[in-house]
This record gives sequence, structure tokens and C-alpha cells, in this order.
Amino acid sequence: MRNILIIDDEIDIAKNIKAILEDENFSTSTAVDSTEAFSQLNKYKFDLIILDVWLDNSEYDGLQILEKIRKNQNTPVIIISGHGNIDMAVKAIKQGADEFIEKPFTSERLLLSINRSIELYEIKSENEKLKHRNIFNYQFIGNSNSILKIKQSIKKIGPTSSRVMIYGESGTGKDIVAREIHKNSSYNSGPFVAINAALMEPSNIEKELFGIQDNLISNDGYLEKASNGTLFIDEVGEMPLQTQAKILRVLTDKQFSKVGSNQTIDLNCRIICSSIKNLQNLVDEGSFRKDLFHRLNVVAIELPNLIERLEDLDSLIDYFSHIFFNENKVPYIDLKPIIKSKYTSYEWPGNIRELRNIIERHIILGEKSDGTHEKNINNNELTDQNVISLPLKNARKIFEKNYLQSQINRFDGNISKTAAFIGMERSALHRKLKQLGITDEGKE
Repeated sequence: MRNILIIDDEIDIAKNIKAILEDENFSTSTAVDSTEAFSQLNKYKFDLIILDVWLDNSEYDGLQILEKIRKNQNTPVIIISGHGNIDMAVKAIKQGADEFIEKPFTSERLLLSINRSIELYEIKSENEKLKHRNIFNYQFIGNSNSILKIKQSIKKIGPTSSRVMIYGESGTGKDIVAREIHKNSSYNSGPFVAINAALMEPSNIEKELFGIQDNLISNDGYLEKASNGTLFIDEVGEMPLQTQAKILRVLTDKQFSKVGSNQTIDLNCRIICSSIKNLQNLVDEGSFRKDLFHRLNVVAIELPNLIERLEDLDSLIDYFSHIFFNENKVPYIDLKPIIKSKYTSYEWPGNIRELRNIIERHIILGEKSDGTHEKNINNNELTDQNVISLPLKNARKIFEKNYLQSQINRFDGNISKTAAFIGMERSALHRKLKQLGITDEGKE
């Protein structure tokens, strides 16, 4: 049975609405002012709220109540008013009302708005559920030795409740590993909630983690939203020391309280963390609590950079290519020769995320392997703009390649003359040319 809250200070109107709804098998509750309204909202879950704009002897009027409701929940709200106009209706809709009805109204008009609002809300909720189901709509790609070891570790630790710390550079796939652990755990039917501690305001991080409870309304935090599931805290090393102390208390007591409340809530989720920085170094520096480190670092997984697992490159290119070719509805072509030829000896500082973006750009721009694509770090054209953004090792390789190619051209492809001029043994020059991918079919 649907439960509807009617907020109206006119008792007769509230009674009439209540009668109409109960004839249609709705369950109803009433409130005459904001105090009663927030009291009801904190106690019960409602499928819809009917809210009058003007409320006598109320701390907040209807639009102010709507504003506070929308900060914490998406329950459908129908605004009613006997003094309505277009400006008020527009304001109400902008603030999050689903419908605006001017008094007096017929029972048919009211019921139409109620059914339409509830139906739309249920469609949105179903879409959210589908999005949650799609958290597993990905693949953990790779068969290199390092990735196979990580996959084996996930199979072992997934079914346990052990806390896991995932280390890796930006773009290495820490969130994917966290999802794999969730997927293989007893919490996999629950939500997977991901947050980034580095992006959260230090002044609000505790409210976001634990939730808020005040005299007006209650707001669930991430720990509660992740109930029966997994909470993934990315960049946990960026968490303020004060918050670290409270997280430690939560892990010790397995309970927490919302900000502004003394009521305890049982911790009922698995916590997985990740960090680019070495947390042991942060402990040594005094910016991360040693006791919390040992609580979170029960099992550690270190992800390799892409340059350390290049044997997975073909599989990764194929995987992302199929995704973006399908999304953009363009004919499939094999991008492996294009990507690998353009990025020979590249260090991939952005790791898998960078590879993914490059593949998407190639597909969107329709780049070909006929030499018409834009210049990049492996072309024979050296510029200040592309070199200055590279690590020294990469820049040195580019310089060597361009320098040697220029000298070979200078001596009309004669390897012996080139070697003598640059001061290298001919056999050493052959090896260097092969290493740099320069053909040396010139004269000896």
C-alpha cells in the first residue's frame, strides 16, 4: 500500500484529500506545519508528499520545506496552493516539485498527478537499480604474470571480509580491482559505493561519511548508503587526521553515529581503500595514523604501471576498441598496428586511462595508419612543445631517433660512414637502430 504524507494547515482540505486517497487504497498521514512534517519524515518512509505552500503558524512555508526535503531525498512532491500563479508554479518546479496544482482541484486531477508522479519516480528508481547492476559491466583485462597474480589474490580475498588496500599510479585500474573484489565477495548483492577522499571538502568529509541528523531532517552518509555492500575509499591518504581518528573508532567499534546524533548505527559494509602514495611513508611523515594504517592495510595489492605489463596491450586495445566502435556506431578496424606504431617506446604516464582516451580519440577522429594522422612523440619531427612535457628518458629516446635518422640521411644511408662520424662501432649502431625502430638497410 502506498503511503502519502499530506502537509496542509487547513484541516478540512487535509481531511478531504485524505478521504479521496483512502478511497483509492492509499495510506495517509497528515501534518499542519513544518515541525510535524519533519517529525513524520524522520519516522516514516513516504511514497509521495502533498505540500501546501502557505502554512499558518509554521516555522517554514511549503517551498522552504520542499527545499530541505530535496537536499536529502527524491520522494515525489506535489505542491498545492489556493493563491497560486505562474511565477509560484515555476519556482516550485525549479526547486524540485514534481507537480503544481492550484486549489480548488477535482479528485480526478489530484489522482492523475499522484499516479503520474509515483510512476515517474519508480521509473527513475528502476533506472538507478539497472545502473547498479551494470557496475559489473566491465572486464578485468590482462594475462600478464603480474595481472594473473592479482586475479588469484582477488579470488582468495574476495569471499573474506578482510580489508584491502590497493596501491597504484593514476590510471592503473584501482577502482576496477575494488569492483572485482566486491564482485567476488558475499556483499556482491549490495551496493558498491565509491568516493574519492582527495575531492571531498575537509570541512564536510565527516558529514558525507557518517551522515547528518538535526532537528529537521536526517541525511544518510556513505557508510550507511553502502550498507550490505562495499564502500571504496579512493585516495584514503588525503583524509584529514581528525577524520582518520573517527574512522579508526568506527572500525574498532563497528558502529558510528551521524553528525549531530548520539544514536549508534551498526557498520555493515566492507571497506576497501586505495592510494597513489605509499601510506607507510605518510605514516613516517606523521600525516597518516599508524594504527589506522594497520587496520586498513590487512591485505595489500600493488598494481603495475602499463609500461610494466605491455604484453596486455593488445588485449586492452581490442577491449576498448570494441566498446568505442559500438558506442559510436562506426565500422570496426584493428587499431593495434596504429597505436603500437605511434607510441613505440612510450612510457604511458597516464597508464590504462590514457590508453583508453587515446583509443577513443582515434575512433572519434577516424584516424588512419596511412601517415595522415597528427604528429606525436614518435614522429620524426621534434618540437619544444611535445618534448618539454615528457620525462627525460622519453625525450632522450626521441632525440636519439631523430639525430641518428638525420645522420643516416646525411650520409645517404651509409652505415659505416655514419658510425665513424658519430663515434660508434658499426655493430653497436646496428643494435641502436634496431632498438629505436629505424631501418638500416643502407650502404655499409
